[in-house]
Amino acid sequence: IPSPTEETTRTTTPLTTRPSTIPLCFKEKCYWSRWYDVSYPGSGYDDGDFDTIENIENNGYKVCKNRKDVECRAVRFPNTPYPLLEQHITCNTEEGLKCYNKDQLPPICYNYELRFKCCVNIPVPCETTPEILTKTTEPTIIPSSTMSTPQPTTLSLQTKHKTTTEYTAEPKTDYIHTRITSKPTRETQKSTTTTPV
Repeated sequence: IPSPTEETTRTTTPLTTRPSTIPLCFKEKCYWSRWYDVSYPGSGYDDGDFDTIENIENNGYKVCKNRKDVECRAVRFPNTPYPLLEQHITCNTEEGLKCYNKDQLPPICYNYELRFKCCVNIPVPCETTPEILTKTTEPTIIPSSTMSTPQPTTLSLQTKHKTTTEYTAEPKTDYIHTRITSKPTRETQKSTTTTPV
């Protein structure tokens, strides 16, 4: 209990929060999606394998919007790059995968699957260059009993010349193959006779 002569003062300072002054930058982070295989090639001439983005999403999968790359492969040959399978397919980030039986010889597509390289921008603190603090000191003057006269300073400039020698190389002619063909020629020999006089 405070005494009548004591005064109790309670002050409350309002809590203020300042917005973060750390500048934010963005960094692209990428990952590969799962392999999608939502279509199996039918046997008809106009059938094929259609693992398109539309078909993938219609089968309940969510496909990322920021697709940077795509990989397509045949399910039966997962370690063989698809161009080596000699099938004409469409494989890109805009459509997904399309393979038409009619474009193949024999006219049947392999069963393909594909995945996408998805990228997102995540906020990160910006890298700042640290400030370089320089310390400057004033020159110290020491009193001296002897006075000296300042000597003039002579500046000199030295120039160095770089000597370069230029060589001209003869053109190199490697791997020039020539074939000489000749036809037999007939020479007629003229004989001249000289008689002394």
